[in-house]
Amino acid sequence: MNWTECIGVLQGYLENNPLIVLGSGASMSYGLPSMKILAEEIKKSDSIISDPNFSVFCTAMDGLGLEEAIDSVELLPQTLNEIRRIVWKTVNERDLAYFDSNPTTPPEALAELLHKILAPTPNKAVIVTTNYDRLAEYSADQVGATTVTGFEGCLIKKLELPNLQLKTRRTRARERVVDIWKVHGSLDWFIASDGTVASFPLTRNIPSALQPLIIPPGKEKYSATHDEPYRTVIAEADNAFVQSGAYLCIGYGFNDEHIQPKLLAQISKGKPIVVLTRTMTSACRKHIVDAGIKKFLVFEYADDTHTKVYGNGWEEMYDGQYWLLDNFLKIW
Repeated sequence: MNWTECIGVLQGYLENNPLIVLGSGASMSYGLPSMKILAEEIKKSDSIISDPNFSVFCTAMDGLGLEEAIDSVELLPQTLNEIRRIVWKTVNERDLAYFDSNPTTPPEALAELLHKILAPTPNKAVIVTTNYDRLAEYSADQVGATTVTGFEGCLIKKLELPNLQLKTRRTRARERVVDIWKVHGSLDWFIASDGTVASFPLTRNIPSALQPLIIPPGKEKYSATHDEPYRTVIAEADNAFVQSGAYLCIGYGFNDEHIQPKLLAQISKGKPIVVLTRTMTSACRKHIVDAGIKKFLVFEYADDTHTKVYGNGWEEMYDGQYWLLDNFLKIW
């Protein structure tokens, strides 16, 4: 397939305002930490060093990666709590470092993407993400949109999960709205010992007597999501997948059971999906390229001057770095 034909297929797939899926790869280019960096920070903790299975855990992290190490090694409950704290602290520091350096210029490519999707009626974009960081919120602010995350308020936000009345009010007000469904929690979410859930934007430290509401890597994420706000957030994400006509995945590896079931079910019915990735994961290949999906494009880094594109029954190398969002937006 020549380049002009490829662009034509792409534009046809994404003509109906795609739902955006952001994975960790979408954040790393802005300085957010990889799993490898999180593992190195975890190894430095005195509390974790004191765990009886610390050495086994370190070996597992080196050989299997952080998530599989947490799943395969039995760790003390206090060790798992410390891992959550370290993950929050490390991601939050990197997030705020980006914000402090770019307070008035949020992620330009993400902001441009939102602007493109919001421009036509009905003035709405939907993001589903496994990330904890605030890059999606920064980008929504840049385009003057109202963010819907499940929390309402200005500085001290209370849990107010979406309902028909709230959605109707926003529709009538003609607001530019970006739904951001964070299925693994957010840096801004916290829970008190009595179960009270609240959101505090841009906090630099974990507030006294509160615990971060993020689900760290590992099998805990599948049990924790039975509780609020995760349960409703995931339900909203699932509904968004069903309602959307197309999907644009950025830096997502297709390794998460909270996002995938509804997404894979929809694309198996013929809805188009476009994936931007530096390196295609084996899970992405399994679920997209080798799965008999009818309408898909995967843009992958080939080398410093080329992009490899996979489609239904074909693959081709093209000049340019179109797996990068800022370049991709030039052809969409």
